[in-house]
Amino acid sequence: VLVYPPSGTGAVNITRGDLKRLDNGQYLNDTLIEFGLKVWLHELQQVQPELAEQVHVFNSFFFKKLNGKKECVVLILLHNLS
Repeated sequence: VLVYPPSGTGAVNITRGDLKRLDNGQYLNDTLIEFGLKVWLHELQQVQPELAEQVHVFNSFFFKKLNGKKECVVLILLHNLS
């Protein structure tokens, strides 16, 4: 139904099933949350580009893969502390 951003890497594909998750009483899924974060980041780039350069949106599948590699998690935590 929708691909965002329409060009470039890291696009999010919104399906009809994802859209049904926007109905009352439904829970958001990972795809909708990632879409919302990417739209927010795009808007942030317009108003505060220097702050937006410090932000990166990862999807939940990336975290699951990263979480399986304990050394990488430690490196990211150490990087965030510095």
